[in-house]
Amino acid sequence: MLDKESRVAAIGCAGIAAALLCLALPGVAAAEELTLWHHTYPPATDFIKQKAVEYNKLHPDVTVTVQDDPHGDYEIKLLAAIASGNPPDIINLLDYLYPSYVKKKLLAPVDVHAFGVQSDDQLQAMYMPQALSGLTVGGTTFGVPEEFNTLALFLNKAHFAEAGLDATSSATWPRTWNDLFTLAAKLTKKDDSGKITRLGFNWVWGLDPYWYAQQYWPILVQYGCQVVDASNQVTINAPPCVKAFTETWQRLITDKIGGPDYATVNPVNALQDFSDGRQSMMIAGIWAPPLFGEQVKKDYIVAPLPQLDPAQPHTLLNSYSLTVTSGSKHQQLAWDFIHFLVSDANGYLRATGYVTGVKGWADTEAAKATRGSAIFAEGQKYGSFVWRSPTWTEEGTAIKNAIEQFAQGSPVKDALDQAAAAIKDIRAQQ
Repeated sequence: MLDKESRVAAIGCAGIAAALLCLALPGVAAAEELTLWHHTYPPATDFIKQKAVEYNKLHPDVTVTVQDDPHGDYEIKLLAAIASGNPPDIINLLDYLYPSYVKKKLLAPVDVHAFGVQSDDQLQAMYMPQALSGLTVGGTTFGVPEEFNTLALFLNKAHFAEAGLDATSSATWPRTWNDLFTLAAKLTKKDDSGKITRLGFNWVWGLDPYWYAQQYWPILVQYGCQVVDASNQVTINAPPCVKAFTETWQRLITDKIGGPDYATVNPVNALQDFSDGRQSMMIAGIWAPPLFGEQVKKDYIVAPLPQLDPAQPHTLLNSYSLTVTSGSKHQQLAWDFIHFLVSDANGYLRATGYVTGVKGWADTEAAKATRGSAIFAEGQKYGSFVWRSPTWTEEGTAIKNAIEQFAQGSPVKDALDQAAAAIKDIRAQQ
């Protein structure tokens, strides 16, 4: 391992890429290992491992070890590793966690020079509007998107055809939530005993609080519901929020066409029922199709996310990002590998369905070959990130618990009252 002075001298050769060549010279080489932790998503894991091999060919003294864990377990293991003083170098982190991680000083700011620019403003200019805003705290950017997401509605055109509907026609697509549930009832199949054998639509149930949030967040915004208002008052139990959850999440249950009892819970593929052809419509991101079954891959259609008012559309933005831990001993090298990864935006989209958020992604050949890419690109223009809080995980869990309570028969208002009280207690302890 080079001492600090030798490393500085090496970097002085001509930036980090040249520094790595300098480090490879006889007499000064030292093998270095980068560790990268990622949530389990097999297409992404395979792609990153492939890119790690390519990087090693360019820099033989650098190896990258990839570890993945299911999303629900990932953050728990990550925080335990950080607390033990043995953090990975590179981590895959959702945007809502940034306020908490930055407050705890767990992240290193982006090394803009690794991206070939001289300032944060120049880095921002490489990306679509808002792509880095969810990863920026106090004016400092701490990560870059591995995936810059929004949501759309996926339809199984074979199921629609069975019901005498043409899913390829935009006139068939549900424009409002009421349209969605009316259509879901038509697509739902039941046996002679009345048991549902195929779902028209269902929410994702039984997973972590962020899986719930990314589904309900655009709905809350459409209805004018705020988790916490501008004066920092908790308002998740206010009338607009009660109305939002009643007319969407609870509607599915009161109409007896969906709910947690019908959902397959899979932390690796949350969309298992649609993927296997047991569900006709679902809400997801552009990343979803690589895990679809072969028949569903042939049959899916992408439509815009339903709205309360189609004239005033709103959807979710989120970034599952890559960042470097402040405890990494190889921060410059880690940022260089991240740049190497996300620079292959076309490779990411083809292999994983991930949009890295760079400007012009929708005009690339990979995007043009990706079904629904224009709908996702349009959605990125009118989305927003979930609310920001250092205690987001605890607050999101309180809302998840409320949803699961009213799904089992509790009044929506009572469940949200409990969520509001819990969030107030959580914030009072800070």
